[in-house]
Amino acid sequence: MKRLLLALGCATVLISAPVAAQSNNDDFTPLNSRIKRKNQFPLEPRKTFDLKKMSQVNKDRSKAMMGQFTRCLYNRSNEKSLDLLQKTDLGFRDFKQIGTDTEKAMRVFGFSDCLRRVASTNNSGVSLHFYSAGVRQWLLQEAYFDRYPAEASWVMPGNVIGERTFPLSEGDAYVSTVLELADCVVSQDPYNADFYFRTPAGSEDEKQAINELMPSLSGCIPEGRQLQIDPSSLRIWLGEALWHASNNSAPAEADSSEVNQ
Repeated sequence: MKRLLLALGCATVLISAPVAAQSNNDDFTPLNSRIKRKNQFPLEPRKTFDLKKMSQVNKDRSKAMMGQFTRCLYNRSNEKSLDLLQKTDLGFRDFKQIGTDTEKAMRVFGFSDCLRRVASTNNSGVSLHFYSAGVRQWLLQEAYFDRYPAEASWVMPGNVIGERTFPLSEGDAYVSTVLELADCVVSQDPYNADFYFRTPAGSEDEKQAINELMPSLSGCIPEGRQLQIDPSSLRIWLGEALWHASNNSAPAEADSSEVNQ
């Protein structure tokens, strides 16, 4: 009998991937555009994977026990899932922050029922280490895949990502810093960020995606600094950025105050 251990929020082993810092002071779009760049998608976003590879990654995710479990939670109530995402942000740590508690949330999203379903479907025992922060990560992932099951079809070259709001973490330096980095990476390389978010943790596809994202990560790091990548954290950050960008991007508009004279 197989046994699945679901854990989220616990410590992870760092996989170091040093990124050489580069200048990112190019404030304007290519060809000396009159539109100032503010997390703007490239006019020609690149893809370094084929559709067959993406299709296989999506199939692997949908068949995985973890994928079955998180999809069950989201499908229990799409409306309540989206409501939680709207009320929270990366700084979500406790259900008390949104006026409820863990026991009620477990009933609302059907944790026990979903665990039984996954165990029954896979003839497996299932253990769950439950953390409040993990709920947002699970629901955000499934909300994103529900809307975009095949690929990042929402990307429109040249569009600009809108400003963020922080329902829970206004003024939190850590949250704003990591999301600024993630938003920058997604704006520079949206397709590969999306591909990375879909890959199974620890897989060869994940490693390939990280390598493909290195140029964008490098370009988004403030000059003179370096970064060590924890793939688990990177996945969470990019998921937040993909969800935000897919819901908050629009065509760029020229701003007279930003025009080159």
